[in-house]
Amino acid sequence: MNQKWILLFAVLALSACQSKKPQVVAVVPAPEVVALVPAPVLAEEPAPVAPATVVEPAVPVVVAPVVATQPVVPANPVVVAPVVKPIPKVTASAPVAAVTKPVTAPVVAKVAGLTDAEALALAKKKNCLACHAVDKKVVGPAWKDVAAKNRGDAGAQAKLEAKIAKGGSGAWGAMPMPAQPQVAAEERTQLVRFILNLK
Repeated sequence: MNQKWILLFAVLALSACQSKKPQVVAVVPAPEVVALVPAPVLAEEPAPVAPATVVEPAVPVVVAPVVATQPVVPANPVVVAPVVKPIPKVTASAPVAAVTKPVTAPVVAKVAGLTDAEALALAKKKNCLACHAVDKKVVGPAWKDVAAKNRGDAGAQAKLEAKIAKGGSGAWGAMPMPAQPQVAAEERTQLVRFILNLK
């Protein structure tokens, strides 16, 4: 048993002295030494001892070097693109006819408790007439043009009230409309109703 440990330490010690990379060494148990000793003879002379016989191991000791493996990369790798299915177009089965309802508002009408004269006085008081006129373009569009462009639009009232409150650009060219915070919500409603009723 002690010979096995000695052999193991000798192999480890020798491998540590080498300048090469560490190697894997398969350790095979040392062969057992069988000594053939004849039975003692009762003679005065000591019996000669037979020399020890070494039994060869059944498997030879193999020392295999450690080889670092690199991942195998093909010379021309194939790139697989993900499959993207197109989204089918949705079309209406039958054309939808637009329903138009003629607006029959009189040219001069009383709007939300205001006459045309009162609406124009409110517009003058809130400085709307500095950029707008009823029937001609000044800096901004003519109010009759605004009414014609928004005729039939159910959301025109809210859209134009928001335009007065917050301002905006791009609807009538490059000139932006500045926000008009001095015009109260009720006044915006009255002015937009007046503008949309113009013909």
